[in-house]
Amino acid sequence: MTIKEKADEILYKTGLYEELKTYGEPHPIGSYRMDMMVYNDLDIDILNNSMTLEKLHTLTNYILKTFRPTWYEAREEVNDEGKTVWFHGFHAILMDELWNFDLWFFDRETITKAEAYCDTITTRCHQNPTLKTTITTIKKDLLTKGLYHYDKYTSMDVYHAVLTENITTTQAFLKTHPLTTY
Repeated sequence: MTIKEKADEILYKTGLYEELKTYGEPHPIGSYRMDMMVYNDLDIDILNNSMTLEKLHTLTNYILKTFRPTWYEAREEVNDEGKTVWFHGFHAILMDELWNFDLWFFDRETITKAEAYCDTITTRCHQNPTLKTTITTIKKDLLTKGLYHYDKYTSMDVYHAVLTENITTTQAFLKTHPLTTY
């Protein structure tokens, strides 16, 4: 079973997708949407212009009871554009594996931009399947080296390097984009 097939089971068989629909319109994005998952990570944007602290608490209760997370965070914040966004992040053991979930409650404009970004990459990879192979290989290599993490290298770093800078190997990626140490 592929990582995406496992993600589908988690989304639909646990009831997560249906539960999220009670808060708004769920939009799985990122590597899941692009079918380039290399590890157990689900990013879901939920269209919701009326999130409240009470709804945040209700969803928190559902997540805690259903997934029994090993780590959990929920918050309201204001992003760089001055928009209020809501976040739920958690880790849970499912199918004997650790999974990461990032649930963001955004407005339509933000979600549309995220989907367009994903769809542009997907289109380019369909036109040239070597790009998808290169992207997933670099992501897997970075993951193996412990370098694929929000505070090191992210998927967006890899997409940019492969699609904009024509980088084709992990070695070239690391040489061109050395981690800054402070």
